[in-house]
Amino acid sequence: MKVLKFISATILASAIGVVAGMLLAPNKGSRTRRKISELSHDYNDYLSDKYNDFVDSFSDSLENLQDDTLLFAKKAKTKANKIAPKINSDLM
Repeated sequence: MKVLKFISATILASAIGVVAGMLLAPNKGSRTRRKISELSHDYNDYLSDKYNDFVDSFSDSLENLQDDTLLFAKKAKTKANKIAPKINSDLM
């Protein structure tokens, strides 16, 4: 019984809210829907730009990391080649 009262109260409150919204709305429904649509497009564009900026930044970071890794490997190889003859002579 409590559940039925709760559901009835919820439906009644929703209906009152809809009626109040229709009576107090500052604009026609079509104009309000158009504003909501424009706003959603603006948010979509904003989020899309932010996502693309993030992806570009992440890609740049990965490219820099790759370049740094290759440079480090090249330096390590050069140093290894310099000390390899000394290590070989010490082992023999």
